[in-house]
Amino acid sequence: MLMIGHRGAMGCAPENTLLSIHKAIELGADWVEIDVHCVADKLLVIHDETVDRTTNGRGKLIDYSFEELRALDAGLGQRIPTLQEVLEVTVGKVGLNIELKGLGTGKVLTSLLRNTPETYKNKMLVSSFLMPELEQVVRLNQHVKVGVLAGNNINESIAWATKLKAFSIHIRLQKVTPKWVDRAHDLGLKVYVYTVNKVVQIRRMKELGVDGVFSDYPNRLTS
Repeated sequence: MLMIGHRGAMGCAPENTLLSIHKAIELGADWVEIDVHCVADKLLVIHDETVDRTTNGRGKLIDYSFEELRALDAGLGQRIPTLQEVLEVTVGKVGLNIELKGLGTGKVLTSLLRNTPETYKNKMLVSSFLMPELEQVVRLNQHVKVGVLAGNNINESIAWATKLKAFSIHIRLQKVTPKWVDRAHDLGLKVYVYTVNKVVQIRRMKELGVDGVFSDYPNRLTS
């Protein structure tokens, strides 16, 4: 079962920062998950549509220029990284799950990947709740692995995963059951579960046979 560091290792360092990603690698994560938004045709690694929660700024991403966003403090002196910076930090060390958070992210990502060495793409997974963005990724680059983030209607999410020929389906901890795990596996899908922070929950996911868990504390898989 893979341990996927959630937004790096957000339980130990400011989320979605290079510090958090380094921490996840240090703690033994197999993969790291990050979130990206599109700003000025570049992909910035941040979860929310606003900067209030994770930086010293206030307001919406769209109200800032790329340079202004990069000047913000994302915690402990860290700045909001670009996807390119994250690729350079993770290549050859851990797998990278890129979650598309906003409109236009799929097109910008596929453009970036056209000029990205194969070594960066060997262990990469693109996921989202936004099916149109995943559709665009699949249409523009059929070699990229995609993962469908399941909402409350897992039947619908599995249907999307089948349509997109997805690699994986990502199910919320509160929704995962043996039935869903077995059904997804029967369809050839990997099952990744989010967000699993307690050791007892991690052990239960192992018992259910899921393929990976997202955790704010990547070291807890071996605790």
